[in-house]
Amino acid sequence: MDADGTNPELLSPYVFGEESYQSNPDFSPDGRFVAYQALVSGRFQLKIINLRDRTVRQLTSEGRNEDPSWAPDGRHLVFTSDRTGTRQLWVLDVETNVARQLTRSGGTRFAAWSPRLATVNR
Repeated sequence: MDADGTNPELLSPYVFGEESYQSNPDFSPDGRFVAYQALVSGRFQLKIINLRDRTVRQLTSEGRNEDPSWAPDGRHLVFTSDRTGTRQLWVLDVETNVARQLTRSGGTRFAAWSPRLATVNR
């Protein structure tokens, strides 16, 4: 929607039932994509929607994957996954779809990238 609340647009259609549950959206730094979690076959998976043409791409399929957060570079997402048996933080390259585990302690959740820091000239 516009900043004043007018002209809202539905990004993903709602169809009654479990498979329509989608939550935790995060806009990419360049504003071209929205990452979110969606219920797929009873488990949360990460998806992104291209705001230009509304195409949706599923990024994960292994385990339960939640809480995506874009990196300042707009290429990586950090998220929580239980694909190893316990919830851990993972980072995913959305261009290559390669994921790597960041943490090894149990029960880790709710990752978020900090914004890109400005350099200070002294």
